[in-house]
Amino acid sequence: MGERHRIIKQHLSREHRALLKPEFMLLTTAKRRSSSHKVAIANNFTHSMPGAMGSLNWLYSVCALGSILLPYLLFRKLCSMENLVYLVPIVFFAGIVRGYAGFGFAVIAVIGLNLFLDPIKSVPIVLALDFICSISLIREATKHADKKTFRILASGSILGIPIGLLLLYLLPAIWLKLAICSFVLILVMLLIKKAKPSQNDSFGKKLLTGVASGVGTSSASIGGPMILYYILSSPLNVRAQRATMILFFIVSELVALIGLGLSQSSSNEVYLAIACLLVPTMIGVKIGQFFFNKRPPTSFKSISLPLMVLVAVVGFSQAFRSM
Repeated sequence: MGERHRIIKQHLSREHRALLKPEFMLLTTAKRRSSSHKVAIANNFTHSMPGAMGSLNWLYSVCALGSILLPYLLFRKLCSMENLVYLVPIVFFAGIVRGYAGFGFAVIAVIGLNLFLDPIKSVPIVLALDFICSISLIREATKHADKKTFRILASGSILGIPIGLLLLYLLPAIWLKLAICSFVLILVMLLIKKAKPSQNDSFGKKLLTGVASGVGTSSASIGGPMILYYILSSPLNVRAQRATMILFFIVSELVALIGLGLSQSSSNEVYLAIACLLVPTMIGVKIGQFFFNKRPPTSFKSISLPLMVLVAVVGFSQAFRSM
């Protein structure tokens, strides 16, 4: 019985091998053709390799040369810039204040840079630095900001810009700046007198604050103190105050940059100064943000009040010098 099964198994296996043999041969032939095709492609690639490798080597050489020359040329240009050693600590300190409080960079940096640069150069440099570095604060600001307050303040500021331009056309610029600086000092005294935040946080108050900021920005480049006064006297908590101011000043700086770009052309020195001062500014912003997250203040009055007084004093001095 076992012998019979063995013979049947052998017979079936031989038939199966006979049936499968043509398919096996076809598969083997296809594999051989595929292998020969791959060999041909490899040979063609090998023959074309010297030209391709030569082009790649030339490209690598150009990139390597550029990576050496560009830093060298930038270093030469940096060394030729005057007063760079004084500008770096100014923007670094202003960045720390901006990252911690959410405001104050433009005031500190403009006043500091005006000691060494012309205002026509320092203003676009400061606005560009503040706007670029503020982008890194957007994610955190959008989480904690009062979106409704931000939208009303921004809308009011946009409405106030043409009003300020109209006042600038109707009134002398010097007297307009003196009036706005006096108004800023009045706001400072109101903040000092007011011990507790106001609970009357109405739509009209927010809109009027935004309009006043737009008027001050377009007529005398002084619009921040109005926003500071409202935010510090509002019932918002410290984290929401900071986040809302960050969003507002990002929008206002973007509008100011667009206006500067349309009204005047920037020189290569301005772009180079932005590139040089961007890193220390960003480091300062990150440090200020770290300290705020680690130990937020109970109130921003200790920072905002001196800055508002400084803005008013500088505005008065500029107006009196122009008389």
